[in-house]
Amino acid sequence: MKCFWQCCSFALLALLPTLSLAAETAYRLGTGDEVRITVYGQPELTTDAQVSEQGTVTVALIGEQVIAGKTTAEAARLVAERYRNGDFLKNPQVNLLVTQYRSQIVSILGKVNRPGKLVLEGPTSLTQALAWAGGVAQGGSEKIVLTRVRNGAQERTEYDLQQLLNLDASDARPIWLQHGDTLYIPGEGRFYLNGEVNKPGMYLLDRPLNVMQALGTGGGPTARGSESSLRLLRVQPNGSVKELRAKPEDLIQDGDVLIVKESLF
Repeated sequence: MKCFWQCCSFALLALLPTLSLAAETAYRLGTGDEVRITVYGQPELTTDAQVSEQGTVTVALIGEQVIAGKTTAEAARLVAERYRNGDFLKNPQVNLLVTQYRSQIVSILGKVNRPGKLVLEGPTSLTQALAWAGGVAQGGSEKIVLTRVRNGAQERTEYDLQQLLNLDASDARPIWLQHGDTLYIPGEGRFYLNGEVNKPGMYLLDRPLNVMQALGTGGGPTARGSESSLRLLRVQPNGSVKELRAKPEDLIQDGDVLIVKESLF
């Protein structure tokens, strides 16, 4: 018996992450959504309605019910409870189905093939939204900027597309989108190599690069170049240009000029 309960406990613990993820990604009803509410064995109680600005729908016999912010299962349970508590039905079996999704909208802007507004019809990840927009257009970077309003403040998070694709392919949680999110795919950046480098010139910054990777793009330093005396010229927010000592792990930014100085020995 003890072994039985231990096995049940382990099974429940294994199930908890799945239950948590389902709760996190479940679609929440909102203003503008159209729903159909049916009661098993009671076709005359079928209700077709649109969620009002107050988050309500008018249901046969029981009147206005607030369902905005609830999942379809939660809203169905609410309606069933109202029927039961009002002595209209003893054991109502209620089903609520979204017939037209309208309340959850995400904007996709920038260098994508089909920019526009995506109406969420269920859990949608960042990469799925990008696929809906036709993927990154020519001249677009692999950097994706997600802007989200949280607690009245705007948050801005940058993601690398290749890392997101690897994330989707693994067991890790994808980045789920929320109503009001904005995705922006900027154009490719540029950086410049100068000095004692084998192939000086301008290069596309189409993915995250550190100083050593950028240097490798230009064929590395010449025999006279010194990796220990690398310098970065970087434009500051006020428009001025500042010279920085470059470390191998420093990330290159759009507009950077990486200079390889000549070795003194």
